[in-house]
Amino acid sequence: MVNLTKEKLKGHILWESSGNEIKLDVNGLEPGKRSLRKQFYPSSGNRNYCRWSERDGGYQLNCDDGYKYAIVTISDYGIRVLATDTSPDTWKW
Repeated sequence: MVNLTKEKLKGHILWESSGNEIKLDVNGLEPGKRSLRKQFYPSSGNRNYCRWSERDGGYQLNCDDGYKYAIVTISDYGIRVLATDTSPDTWKW
């Protein structure tokens, strides 16, 4: 999760897929910083949904079996998810 806003974040991110839920605390995350990684298993053919507790709405991720990783961004415009098959270990921050 990356904070692209100008303020510290509050609340948490909730991932839901096939009856599984994962909660990621982002309270106090500074602008321009990323959270620790959290393992989650989105599933192909099922509704994969990500939302932020501090705003209405969320993001529905349509993924296939080729995507192993996702990055969640929160900006002043809302929440977005980028699915990829490239490991975050290779990303330059």
